[in-house]
Amino acid sequence: MKKNIRYNVLLLLLVVEVALIPAFAQMAEVKPAQSISFEEYLNRVGKNNLSYLAEKLNVSIADAEVVARKIFPDPELEFEAGNETFSLGVSYSLELGNKRGARIKLARTQAELERLVLQQGFQDLRAEAADLFLDAILQRNLLEVQKSSYEYMYQLSQSDSLRYVSGEITENDVRQSKLEALTLLNAVYSQEAVYHSALIQLNKHMGMAADTLHVPLGNWEKLSRDFALSDLVEAGLNNRIDLLVAQKSTELTTGEYKLTKAERKPNIGVSVSYERDWKGFLPPARSTTAGVSIPLTFSNINKGAVKAAKFRIAQSEIMERDMELQIQAEIAQAWFYYEAEKKKVAQYRAGVLEDSQKVLNGMVYKYKRGETSILDVLVAQRTYNEVQQEYLETMKGYAASLVALEKACGIWDIRF
Repeated sequence: MKKNIRYNVLLLLLVVEVALIPAFAQMAEVKPAQSISFEEYLNRVGKNNLSYLAEKLNVSIADAEVVARKIFPDPELEFEAGNETFSLGVSYSLELGNKRGARIKLARTQAELERLVLQQGFQDLRAEAADLFLDAILQRNLLEVQKSSYEYMYQLSQSDSLRYVSGEITENDVRQSKLEALTLLNAVYSQEAVYHSALIQLNKHMGMAADTLHVPLGNWEKLSRDFALSDLVEAGLNNRIDLLVAQKSTELTTGEYKLTKAERKPNIGVSVSYERDWKGFLPPARSTTAGVSIPLTFSNINKGAVKAAKFRIAQSEIMERDMELQIQAEIAQAWFYYEAEKKKVAQYRAGVLEDSQKVLNGMVYKYKRGETSILDVLVAQRTYNEVQQEYLETMKGYAASLVALEKACGIWDIRF
């Protein structure tokens, strides 16, 4: 009777096993995928990212504004007619104070500022894209860990089925190993969805649809840099685009001040007119007149606009100095984070990964010899998984901190 019960239980477990095999095989059925290197990925992001392409148009708009500022005032044609006479005249406004030159110079400065802003936007986009690439690698590696854990537990559950038939372990032990395999399979499914979501984000940043996913190539294990903080601060003050943006903003406010002063100069109106009567081919009366009009600019007594422009210059200079301090602080903070992540990676590489593997292998060995229970094996398995996942997340954090540090310094030499 007991033997029949055992075989019935075994039959039920085999049914669960049969359900596990095709379920795991179906995980490979995903959308078409292509491999892509880090360099090619960044190249496509720079060429096809829709947000960046939209930002590029700001430069074209600013260049068009420079052309628009080169125009001269339009002359005015006047015609008056009556019963006896008619007059034809032309008037033109002469701009004093080099208003046109000030407008052109201001527009050119604005165009230069837009180019710097575009460069800064690309640096931010590059760092963001790199972080997404690293996240895709992380999710891929986590998926491999989940798959490996599932396969390991699946093989153990098969072995437990045979041991149960021979009477070496209890029914509860074999059930526990099967349930753990099912739990790990569900974790694989969840991680697979996260991984595919990360790949879709790569496509989005490359301006591509999600019909064909791109699998990231690269190994971050060889990423290693040694930096001196003083050198990084110097590099940041020389290379940070946002500091150049702040300096160009000061130049822009200076140009606005000069234009404000130039616009306070009055424009002189010049006119020429010709008058004659309608009678005969050679009329007895005709005359030509010329005139000059000078506005009385009493409004220039109010110097509020000039003072406001001066205050904007002072404000820009203060913001420029504040940007320098901000850059130094950002570089120092990024450096400390980077050094901390480097130490954490070194700890894992010093033996934590190997120790967790040895603990798991030792616990499985004891379990197969009947010296411990399946629960101890499951605890060791979960500990090993956690260590593997934490190591991968630490490696991703280390690589991401390197990206953040180089972004803070305005440099870029990351290859993997």
